[in-house]
Amino acid sequence: MTRRLHIATVSAVLVLLTTGCLSSPTEEAMTTEGPSLSETQATERVERLIRTAIAGITPPPKLDLVPTSLADHPCIPNYGNKPTGKIYVIRSYYLSELPENLLPDAARKIQTNWEEAKNKITASRTGSAERPRLSGETSDDFYMSLSTVNLSSGPALLLSVGSPCFRPVPPSSSPSAMPK
Repeated sequence: MTRRLHIATVSAVLVLLTTGCLSSPTEEAMTTEGPSLSETQATERVERLIRTAIAGITPPPKLDLVPTSLADHPCIPNYGNKPTGKIYVIRSYYLSELPENLLPDAARKIQTNWEEAKNKITASRTGSAERPRLSGETSDDFYMSLSTVNLSSGPALLLSVGSPCFRPVPPSSSPSAMPK
């Protein structure tokens, strides 16, 4: 990864954290039982939400995965406390190859797609004179954030979708896979 891209990635995450766009699971989500998911199920749901959100954007954006979003994400309430045994899944993508003048249109399309999928928008700034920013959530506590970031190639959208905290369910063993 080039130094500029690394700096842009770190800067984007810091901007999202400080502006509140990239929310992590709440304290309540960390301490309640939450959904019963496997990590694979959570990842598949996150990826489906991303694909639904970007459907129909013209021209179609290229999805550049932010590698740090693949890291383990343990749910730890009250910074410094013991881990809960729960995790959450997040995926972040730069929506690249979109012309700067079309970023507001792409953000509005993402907002429309999110709402048409019966999800809630919790904050929206998608006007043509502004740097687009959105956040939203699903009825089952998955969350989305969209912000405008500056990459070496110019402004781009950064889309992140994450799961609520959950206690991972280990994959079940089928009888045929059991040793004899």
